[in-house]
Amino acid sequence: MAIKSSVSGSHIRYLVITGYVLVVVIMIAGLFLVYNKLVSFSEKKIRGEDLSELLIVGNTLSKLYEIESVQGFFSKEGTEAYFEKYQTLLPEIKTNLDSLRSLSQDTLRTATLDTIGVLVEEKHENLEQIAELLDSLRKSPRIIRETQYTYVPNALNEQIRDYLNTKNLLPEEEAKSDTSVVYGRRRRLADRIRDVFVARSDSTVLVDKKTVISQEDFKLAIDTVVNMVRYSERLDLQNRKKFEYALLDRQSQMYLTNTMLTARIDQLLKGIEKEELEKSIRLLEEKDAAVSSSFKTVYGVSWLAILIALFFGILFLIDFNKSQRYKKQLERSNEHIRKLLASREELMLAVSHDIKAPMSSILGYIELMDSKRDSGNNQRELQNMKLSGRHILQLATNLLDFQKLESGTWVVKETNFNLFDLIDETTASFKPIADSKKLRFVPDIRLPKDLTCYGDAYVIRQIMGNIISNAIKYTQEGTVAVSAVISEEKGNRELLFKVKDTGAGIDKKDQAVIFEEFKQLDSDDPRHGRSEGSGLGLAITKRLVEMMDGKIGLESERGKGSEFFVILPLQPEQPDQPTEVPVPSPTHYSLEGVSVLLIDDDHIQLSMTAEMLRRKNMTVIAESRPENALAILQRQSFDILFVDIQMPQINGFKLAEQIRAQRAGKDVQTPIIGLSAKSGLSQKDLADSGFTDFLMKPFTSSQLYGIIHTYVKGGDATAIETETPQPPATKGAAALIDFVKDDPATSKEILGTFISETTAAIPRLESALKENNLSVAGELAHKMLPVFEMTGDKTLTSLLRKLENKDDLSSPEQRQVIDSIRGHIREAEKLTAKLNKDGGKKGDNASR
Repeated sequence: MAIKSSVSGSHIRYLVITGYVLVVVIMIAGLFLVYNKLVSFSEKKIRGEDLSELLIVGNTLSKLYEIESVQGFFSKEGTEAYFEKYQTLLPEIKTNLDSLRSLSQDTLRTATLDTIGVLVEEKHENLEQIAELLDSLRKSPRIIRETQYTYVPNALNEQIRDYLNTKNLLPEEEAKSDTSVVYGRRRRLADRIRDVFVARSDSTVLVDKKTVISQEDFKLAIDTVVNMVRYSERLDLQNRKKFEYALLDRQSQMYLTNTMLTARIDQLLKGIEKEELEKSIRLLEEKDAAVSSSFKTVYGVSWLAILIALFFGILFLIDFNKSQRYKKQLERSNEHIRKLLASREELMLAVSHDIKAPMSSILGYIELMDSKRDSGNNQRELQNMKLSGRHILQLATNLLDFQKLESGTWVVKETNFNLFDLIDETTASFKPIADSKKLRFVPDIRLPKDLTCYGDAYVIRQIMGNIISNAIKYTQEGTVAVSAVISEEKGNRELLFKVKDTGAGIDKKDQAVIFEEFKQLDSDDPRHGRSEGSGLGLAITKRLVEMMDGKIGLESERGKGSEFFVILPLQPEQPDQPTEVPVPSPTHYSLEGVSVLLIDDDHIQLSMTAEMLRRKNMTVIAESRPENALAILQRQSFDILFVDIQMPQINGFKLAEQIRAQRAGKDVQTPIIGLSAKSGLSQKDLADSGFTDFLMKPFTSSQLYGIIHTYVKGGDATAIETETPQPPATKGAAALIDFVKDDPATSKEILGTFISETTAAIPRLESALKENNLSVAGELAHKMLPVFEMTGDKTLTSLLRKLENKDDLSSPEQRQVIDSIRGHIREAEKLTAKLNKDGGKKGDNASR
């Protein structure tokens, strides 16, 4: 939990750093984007030159409109005003065009301006021509009038002169010709145009010709001349009308040209103005878009930063809450560990006391038996020793059961069983105990006698036994009532089991913790005191009930006793599953004639196990070399096989697989029981390899007989669980022959095997320890471990178990292992010598 908290704190730190880094990155990215938008915005500004061009174009158009605003083009005054206005504004218009041309960077724009300049010049020239034409029109009436009277066409003059010459009316000496010529001052174009409007005297040369005709001939010729003149006048009138029409037509064309030039100039200038306006509008729109885009960028970046801040803030809060939960869990775990350590300390004190008392009793009875060998009280003393041993066994069994439930290695073994028989037998087994305490024991079993259910009968028996045992233990006087009924709800069948006592009762505060492990309650009643036990009974019971999906509870009041109840779901009978049968005591097993193949590379263990089997008159073949097993099985069939799992040449898993493969197709599959001193083996791995069951070394003869009875005689497998190896009453090498001590020959054989095998193993173990070869040392330790566990040497077995797990030993520990093994060998040698020396005496005592 501390590691998890540390990791969580580190995770929060990295999370905060990551959040800040992301926010900074987003801010930098946002500033960069805004900067780019501002640069784009600055580039989208309307240049002063663009405004100048627009102003110049507008100014030029306004001046043209000002010129065109002058009306009365066909009148003298209107024409004069129009021309003067144009002359006045023309320099400014040209200047504007030059300015536009200098500001423009577009070749097409420059070409357009050049076209406008040309049109302006053409308009100016056209106006000059109009001015000259108007001047001619102003003077044309006088010229025509004067010509009517003074002007005679040349052709007519020629005719008249020819006519007069033919008549010889003018004598040569009297004929006179007078010509007057008047020269005018040379004037400029502007003065000439101005004279058109101020009506000054013309400087045109007037020629007056006079011809003197003699009076004598005049009358004769006058009629002829008059007729000629009249004819010429008619012709001149026609010519004058044609001239006037031509002048008017020319004037109209000039006016039309001026209008067209003005319209063209206006069109071009308006085109430029439109382009400039569109350009300005486009720049304004782009400017607005740049501002809008910048705003959106800032808005988006701001929201993104806010969202990231919120996201990491939420993550931070989640992690912070997790760390707080981890902290609280750690505190609860520490409190639980503290309570657990305190409970286990109490357990050690209680177990030490519980073991010390019966062990003292056992040792005391042994001394009595030793001092009173011929006394008839030996049987009573042995019985008391047996009871004390059973008490120690119960403590060890509770611890082992709790360990299995804690580690999840408890194996459920389900069979069909008669529910009434199971509960009736379990309940009846406690009546003698209740009677010994002078308690009134009242069983009330309301169950059908023929009801068969499917489940783990051993678990139900242990649940009931623990509750009834507690009720009797904590009740000093009064009644212990046991009831069992069947209830059905929604088609589901359940067993309701109750145990009610008249004991001291349990306080409310203690009811919440009574099902916890290592809990023992003190009694205020001096008659009760503190009960002996491990404090595991109810904890184991509760876990077993929960494992079967049941419920357990209690109702109690201080001073008025307690009532425990258990509700267990019941499964209907499974016809294809085996049915439980009554199990006899292991000492009464009838195993005579059972054939057993025993395979173990440990000669000591092999000899002891074989001797246990032979004492029940079983046929035993003991083989220390596993490679010979298949050949033996080809020659002979066996009722059951015992195979050591850890062997050097071939391990038990592989050997079991080979045996199963060899016997595949046989009608009857021989049960294979695995043997090992190593705990924690997987039941699934054992089953997958072909093992039927497993027996842990060191084991007792009862366990060995029980498992054979189960798989050969069809007994109850749960009986195997009822006995657990207990610390040997006899210590040292003597424990190896304790079960055959009445057989000196077998005892000497076992001791001899122990001495030879162990002596041979010492050099190999020393070499492996010296070379730090943990693999070889582990194999040797594994082989020795079951034997030395039987001797009761806890220090040596503890060191051997470390070697088995391939843990390093210090030099003093290595020396201690070798010295202890040699000490046991010396003890076995002394014991063998004593057996050889006292063989006769023991035989005499046995016969008496």
